[in-house]
Amino acid sequence: MPEVETRDRTTAGAAAAFSVAPELAGDAYARLSELQDVVGEMVRHAKVLGRQVPLGGGYADEVGRFMAEYGIGQQGSAVESLVAFGRELEDLKATLAEAMERYSDSDGKAADGVECTGG
Repeated sequence: MPEVETRDRTTAGAAAAFSVAPELAGDAYARLSELQDVVGEMVRHAKVLGRQVPLGGGYADEVGRFMAEYGIGQQGSAVESLVAFGRELEDLKATLAEAMERYSDSDGKAADGVECTGG
């Protein structure tokens, strides 16, 4: 995974900001998107666990109930945790996109003040 340095900043609008090497930012964004896809697939699998499968009586029934409780329905379930993680990834991607845009804007402004002559 590309290196992303985080640092605290005490400005009016943001509690924390990212310092990102511009050549790595696009790659980091793409990898976060890939991770989101994996998390989405894991949510689908966990939802399947949330269906109680009639496995028979006795111990098998207990296993079926445990699988259903683990998958969905209870606070702290796999689905709930994975969905929350997916939201965190989306927030991280938004922060990264903001950092890339700030870099691009400041780079463009700096380039406006540079005049080159000669060949």
